[in-house]
Amino acid sequence: MLRLVQQYFSDSAARLPHKPAVCCANDSLSFREVEEFTNAFARHLQAAGVTRGQFVPFFLEKSVRSILSVLSILKADCAYVPIDFKSPGQRMQLILNAAEARVVIVDDESQVVFEQLIAAAERPLLLNISRFKPQNVAPLPAKNLSIDVAYVLFTSGSTGVPKGVMIPHKAIIDYIEWCVETYELTENDVISNHAPLYFDNSTFDLYCAFKTGATLHLVHEELNAVLPRLVSWLSERQITTFFCVPSVLTLLLRSRRLKPDSFPKLRHVIAAGEVLPRDILAEWMEMYPHIQFTNMYGPTEITVDCSYHILHEKPGKDMLSIPIGKARTNMELFVRTGGGELSQAIGAEGELLVRGTSVAYGYLGDAKRTQEAFIQNPLNRFFHDPLYCTGDLVRIDENADYLFLGRADDQIKFLGYRIELGEIEASLAGIDGVHEGVVVFNNSSVEAERELGALVSLEEGFDLDALRHALQKRLPKYMVPTRFKVTGEDFPRTPNGKYDRKRTLKIVFG
Repeated sequence: MLRLVQQYFSDSAARLPHKPAVCCANDSLSFREVEEFTNAFARHLQAAGVTRGQFVPFFLEKSVRSILSVLSILKADCAYVPIDFKSPGQRMQLILNAAEARVVIVDDESQVVFEQLIAAAERPLLLNISRFKPQNVAPLPAKNLSIDVAYVLFTSGSTGVPKGVMIPHKAIIDYIEWCVETYELTENDVISNHAPLYFDNSTFDLYCAFKTGATLHLVHEELNAVLPRLVSWLSERQITTFFCVPSVLTLLLRSRRLKPDSFPKLRHVIAAGEVLPRDILAEWMEMYPHIQFTNMYGPTEITVDCSYHILHEKPGKDMLSIPIGKARTNMELFVRTGGGELSQAIGAEGELLVRGTSVAYGYLGDAKRTQEAFIQNPLNRFFHDPLYCTGDLVRIDENADYLFLGRADDQIKFLGYRIELGEIEASLAGIDGVHEGVVVFNNSSVEAERELGALVSLEEGFDLDALRHALQKRLPKYMVPTRFKVTGEDFPRTPNGKYDRKRTLKIVFG
C-alpha cells in the first residue's frame, strides 16, 4: 500500500520512463529524467545538512525546477514550503522564521532576488538547483511514515503573521485516490497546473499527474496576463483536465476569444477557491457540452477540497447559487447552528465544520490558533477526532447539498486567494505615517469591479504613493488595496465600537 506521495511519481517512472512527465514553456523532462535528478538532489540536500522532518522552502518562479524541488525535498524525508517568488522581504522572513529554515532552494534568478530581500545575517544556506549536476541517481530509502508532514502552505493570518498549514502524506493520498477514481484519470490525460505551487489547488494537479502517469503542463504566469494566449495554450497542449479558480473562467469568457471548437480534448473543468457564478457556468456549459464541470469546495486546512458538486445539466435561473455539494469519501460535513448544535438536517444553517482523513494537523508553531480552529468532535469522546471550523456559513438544501452563504468573519476569497482583511490592517498599523486604517472588499458580481479598498487616516506629509510603496514591501501584490480614501474624520463604527465595514465600504467605493 502506498505510504508516501513521492511514491506516486516513482511508480509512474518505472512504468513510463520515457514519457514526458512535466513541461513548462520550452522545458520538458521525462519521468526517468525527473526521477534520477530528484534522487540525486535529495542526496545533495542531505549532504547540506538537511535531516528528516525538517521544513525546506523553495523560492522559485513556477518552472520545471519547482517540481524537481518538491520531489527532492520529499525524497529527503522532509516537508516542502513553497514561497511566492513575488513575496515582499518582510513576509518571506516571517515564513522562514516559522519554518526554522536552514536551507532554501533557489536558482540563478531567484538567488539574486533572495539576497536583495533577506539580509546576510538572517539568510539560511542557499542551494542553487540550476547549478546542480546529478551524480548518484540511485533511489534513497524512505524513512518517513504516512503520518509525517508532506508540505506546509502559508495562508493569510488576521494578526499580520501568515499561518502555516501542515498537511501529512496520508491526507494527500486519501484526496488523490478519490480524485483519480471520481474523474477517471489515466496516463492518457494531460493535466494543467494553473495554480501557484503555494496555493493548495496545485495539489490536485501535481499528484493526480504523478499517480496516473499523465503529463503535467505548468501554466506560466505570463499566460495569465494575456488571456487569449491561455486559450490557445490549453488547446495546443491538448489539455484534458483544467483545475482553476472561478474568476479565471469568468475572465476567459469575457475575453471574447472562446469558440465552440476551442478545447476539443478538454474533459474536465474543475472550479474551486471562490464562488462559482451561476450565469458564467451556464455560458460555459452551453458552449462546451462535452466537458464535465465540477464545483469543489475546501479551505487549505482540509487538503484542497472536502465537498463537490458535478453539474449534469446547465443551471437554470431557478438555481440561485451553485451548490458546493456533498462530502467526498472519508470526509464529513456538519452545520454548527446558532445554538451550537451540530446538524446534518435539511434546512440547517450556520457555520460549516469538517472532519475526516484529510484534515490538517494545524498551524505550524501556533498552538493558540490551532486550538481555536481545530476542535474536538463533541459527538465523539473516545479518541482524538478534530473538527475544522471553516468560518464559512452554509445551508443544507432539500437535496442534502450544502450551499455557501458567505463568511462569518472578515476573511474573503479574492482571485482564488484566501485573505484576512485583518492581516492587511495589521500591516497598515505597522507603517509610520498611518494613524488608522480599515480594509474593505467590494464583492461585486461584476468581476472587473471586485477590488480591495481602504479607508485611512495619514500623518501630514505622508501621501498615498508612500503608503502604497510601504504596503508593497510588506504584502503580496494581490493583498495591496487598489482603492484608498483618506479621511481626517472619525471612522464609522457600530454601536459596540467595532468598525462599521458596511458604511466604510460606501465611503471607499461610493
